[in-house]
Amino acid sequence: MALGGENVLSSVYSGPIPAWGLYYETVRIFELRDARSVPDPVHPYPESLRNTPLIIDNGSHHCRVGWATDKEPRIIFRNCYAKHRKDRGKKIAAETEILVANDIVNIEAVRFQLKSPHDENVVTHFEAQETMLDYVFSHLGINTPQVDHPVILTEAFCNPNYSRQLMSELLFECYGVPSVSYCVDGLLSYHHNNPSCPDGLLVNIGNCTTHVIPILNGFADSARSRRIRMGGSHLTRFLWRWLQLRFPHHLNAITLSRAEEILHHHMYIAEDYMEEVAHWSVVDHYEQHVRRIQLPFVAAPVSTVSVEQQRERRKEAARRLVELNAKKREEKLVEDEAELTRLVELEEAMEEFTPDEPEYQHALEEAQVTSLADLTKKISLLQHKIVKTRHKMMQAAAAAPEEEEPKPKRVCEDVSPKRKADLEQWVEEVKQQWRDIQARRAARRHKRQEMAKRRTAASQERMRIISQLARREKKDDNFGMRDEDWDVYKAINKEGGGSDSEEENEKLQELESALRQHSPEFLGDSTASKPTSLAENYQIELSTEQIRIGELLFQPYMYGLEQGGITATIQYVLSLFDAPTQERLVANVFLTGGPSSLPGLKPRIERDLLATRPFQSHFSVTMAKDPVLDPWYGAQGCIGNLMDEGLTRADYLEHGGDCIKHHKYGNQFWASLTPVATESAPESTVPSKETTPAPEATLLSSDPAQELSGDGTSN
Repeated sequence: MALGGENVLSSVYSGPIPAWGLYYETVRIFELRDARSVPDPVHPYPESLRNTPLIIDNGSHHCRVGWATDKEPRIIFRNCYAKHRKDRGKKIAAETEILVANDIVNIEAVRFQLKSPHDENVVTHFEAQETMLDYVFSHLGINTPQVDHPVILTEAFCNPNYSRQLMSELLFECYGVPSVSYCVDGLLSYHHNNPSCPDGLLVNIGNCTTHVIPILNGFADSARSRRIRMGGSHLTRFLWRWLQLRFPHHLNAITLSRAEEILHHHMYIAEDYMEEVAHWSVVDHYEQHVRRIQLPFVAAPVSTVSVEQQRERRKEAARRLVELNAKKREEKLVEDEAELTRLVELEEAMEEFTPDEPEYQHALEEAQVTSLADLTKKISLLQHKIVKTRHKMMQAAAAAPEEEEPKPKRVCEDVSPKRKADLEQWVEEVKQQWRDIQARRAARRHKRQEMAKRRTAASQERMRIISQLARREKKDDNFGMRDEDWDVYKAINKEGGGSDSEEENEKLQELESALRQHSPEFLGDSTASKPTSLAENYQIELSTEQIRIGELLFQPYMYGLEQGGITATIQYVLSLFDAPTQERLVANVFLTGGPSSLPGLKPRIERDLLATRPFQSHFSVTMAKDPVLDPWYGAQGCIGNLMDEGLTRADYLEHGGDCIKHHKYGNQFWASLTPVATESAPESTVPSKETTPAPEATLLSSDPAQELSGDGTSN
């Protein structure tokens, strides 16, 4: 599901709460679906579809395609494509494999390789647009050399002539379509839901932009329309970065796709933002309305090995280690004895020669010594080593420990009334032992924390000992040879004297096992603040984010945009008309576009209009039945009018690709500025009399002075 003028907001998930403990009975936990796209099939192309008009709602987020005779779009896909990682460096198109639209099963894997035909809501990358059209025609099953179907195509409101010209050139020259009709998605949705209401104020919230368009006598007033550079994609990205900054330990788990899913299912628009924020400061309101999102995680395997089994495994490992060491000693002893025999033979052979003879020197080189005395010393050391190794082997063989019988657990089995007093005393002793171990652990943990700080007493003591060691004279560095040196090492060790030992952990497990049997309430009270499961460590909480994200549509400055929100822009657009015309417009304020499905949008618009309109004035706010698919249904309902007002191939060849016929479902046409010939007016920059300046030069200007109206409202 997609936001941004493309898809309907799904219903809030209300599945069963997992049975993870009593803790989960008081909060609402929602799981992420992580839905993945399914590749589109290739539809059949029968003869009955020949010359049937083709409707393409070319949205900047999702594209919806279908025949004019269909009840609903046949193909709905994300308007983007990506290359495989292994093909990114290849420049030959035939050698690259491209993943298009729904062929991208896991979009997060290629998030940074995605390419789109749109720049905001205007098509500018026509190589990508050609790739998307190839995908459309191939999956519709069109197998003819040309696309012999009239095309109904949506475009951006006040689309630049240059973009429309390149789109017409692509359709006529590359695909050979007989005609193309351009229309605006918001106007199609308006006329589809208001067939008998020629006047109204259209608020179209798209993926990248929001338009406020006054409609009089069935036609849009382009010159008095205004655009806000805020849409569904901005809401998604803001929520994505907000959650990553708030929960940095889940940075990789919070992806853009999951942020989009959270936006669809858990965000709403507050009727009074500041009052709602004040409610969230109350603890009871927070506990009742906070939502916890369960992030995916892999649970660690639960060990079912008992303490006795762990001991047996350690004994077996120790026995194997002893055997391995004994085998290595035997192998080393054999090698040393062979080396000793060789050196003794060399020593005996050297006695028959004088030091000047070459055989004598050759024997020294073979023994790797420089003199006979060194050879004698080497033989003596080797003999001593062999005697020592044999002595260790004899000690290991004699000191092989017999397997000890496991000590029985100190668990009192007789709980009869006559032993009840002894049992209670024993339980108290176990509790005290458990408290002592926990206290030692807490002390070590506190000392480690103190060591990490600079100005604590423990840290200063550690630095004092290090400085004393540094001041000692280092003639013979024998630090570590004495047992007292180990105490110094423990004193300056960062861990503060060691960590939790295995023996202590085993003891703690035994104590907790006994306490669970005889005093379960003791552990329950002491571990009440601990997570009941690993799942709690992979949860994020949604509190004020539920209303903060939708508020960006009304306060874009929270996102960093110096523009007015929807309410301010509506008020500014209405101020451009006289009072009677304002009454005609506010009598039908129509909301459409994917983000308009956010809960609470209509009550918020009604409240703001009630606050800004004159006393006892009347207004009406309505919403599209299907904000995502209504543009496609609107084009299907007026297919005859759109076909009559389309641009044919003859018109394209005569007037150019940017020329369109004016109708109530599309943009108004203004001819592009034509410079005067150089011969007649070398320095003139005034346009010819036949041309009129295009309003999109003002509406779509990047000049901040033109983007903002006098009262700070977006132009």
